Amino acid sequence: MSKLLLRLVQLAVIALAGWWLFGDTYARYAGHPNDEHTIRFAHFGGAADLTFWSEVIAEFERRRPELSVRQEYVVGLSGLYNTKMRQQILSGTLPDVAVVQLGPFHELAGAFRDLADLRDSSGQTIAAQLDALAVGAFQHKGVQRGLPISGGNLLIYCNVDCFDRASEHLGRTVSLPGDDWTMADFMETARALTQDFDGDGVIDQFGFWHPRWVYFLPFLWSFGADVVDVDREVWLLEGHEAEAAIEFHRALLRGDRVSPHDDEVPQLFQDVAFLSGKVAMCVNGPWFMPFLGDTKLADRFVVAHIPMGPDGRATRVTWDGVVMRRDLSAGKREAAERFIGFVLSEWVQERLARSGRALPARVDSMKRFVNPPGDVRRQRFVDALEYSRLQPLMPGFSEVDRAINRHLDRLYRRGSSPSVAEVLDELAADPAVASRFERGPP
Repeated sequence: MSKLLLRLVQLAVIALAGWWLFGDTYARYAGHPNDEHTIRFAHFGGAADLTFWSEVIAEFERRRPELSVRQEYVVGLSGLYNTKMRQQILSGTLPDVAVVQLGPFHELAGAFRDLADLRDSSGQTIAAQLDALAVGAFQHKGVQRGLPISGGNLLIYCNVDCFDRASEHLGRTVSLPGDDWTMADFMETARALTQDFDGDGVIDQFGFWHPRWVYFLPFLWSFGADVVDVDREVWLLEGHEAEAAIEFHRALLRGDRVSPHDDEVPQLFQDVAFLSGKVAMCVNGPWFMPFLGDTKLADRFVVAHIPMGPDGRATRVTWDGVVMRRDLSAGKREAAERFIGFVLSEWVQERLARSGRALPARVDSMKRFVNPPGDVRRQRFVDALEYSRLQPLMPGFSEVDRAINRHLDRLYRRGSSPSVAEVLDELAADPAVASRFERGPP
C-alpha cells in the first residue's frame, strides 16, 4: 500500500472516530438552527438552571422525536444575558424561544410574538391556566408578548440559632415572629437580636440585613408609599408615607442600629451573613430555601410574613417568562409553540415546584410547591401571593435604580444628616427620574 493511500486511510479512520465521538454533540449544538425541526432555546443561570433545562429538553425530545432543541446557555446572572439578547435583536439572530425576566421584557417586547391564543393539546388556552397577575405582567400595550414560567415573592427569613443565642444572653425568650406581627414588633425583635455578646463594644450579631430599595419595597408599600403609579408615568416617592417608610429604612442603620454598615461586615453579602449567624433576619425569596437546605441551617430557619404596616401588608413578586421570536416561519413557529406548551405543562411546572427554587406559574401546580405537604415555610410563600404586588416596571430601570441608590445612600452614611424630605425632593428632580416621570401631588 502506497504512503498516500495509507495516509488517506488513516485520515478516514480519524474522521470516523471523531464523528462517532462528537457527532451527536455537533448535531445538537452546532447543527442546523434554520431547520424547521430545530428550535433554538436560550436561558441563563447557574448549574441548577443548566441541569433543569437540560432535563426539560431531553424529555421534550423524547416525547417529540421529530423535533430537536438547541440549548443556548449564558452562565450566571441575567445582566450579560440581557445584553446579549439586545444584540441578537439588533442583528436579527434572536433565538426562537427564550427565557426573559420581567424588567427587560418590556423594553424588548416588540421583538416577541403574541402568545395569547397559544393552546395545549386539549385545545385550552394556556394563559388561562396560569397565575392571572403573572399573565398580565407579560402583556405589553395590550398584547400578550410572553407567558410566565416561574416567580418568587419576598418574605422574612429567621435564623433560629440567632434567636436562641439572643435569648440566652438576655435571660428571656426572643420569640419568633407570629403571622400577625407589626412593624413595631419587627423593630422590637430586631433590637433584641442585635447583641454584643462579649462586651467588647463591637456588635457580634445584628438583627436584620439592611435591604436595598428593591428588597425594601414590601416595607415601603406596607407604609402606604409607592415609587411610581400603575401607568409608570408619575413619580410617587414623596410625601408623608414615603418619608415615614424611608425614615424607618434609615433607622435600621443609624437610629436603632439593628443592621450592619458595610465596614462592619467586610466581604460578606446577605446570604453568607445570614448563614454564618452574623445577621438574624433578612428579606429573601423562595430560591433561598434550597440553598439553606444543604447547610447546617436546614432545620434551623423559619420563614415569616411581612410585618403589618400602617397601610396593611404587601410584598414584592417578580416572574420569569418565556417568549417566542416574532418573525418565525409557519413551520418553525409550530415547533416553537409545541416547546413552549411543554415548558408550561404539568410535567415541567410540577418538577419546578417540587424543587422549591421558584413558584410555578400554573395554578394547578402550585400545590406541588408545598413539598413535603404541610411544609409551613413553603406554604407561607404560597399564602403571600394574596398580598403580593409586581415590582414597578419603570422605563430606564437601570438608570433610575442607580439614581435611587445614589440619593438614598446620603441618608445611610455615618455623619450625614440631610432630612428624608430633602433627599426625596432631590431624587425626584434627578435627571434620571425627572426626564421619565411627572411629579405627583405634594
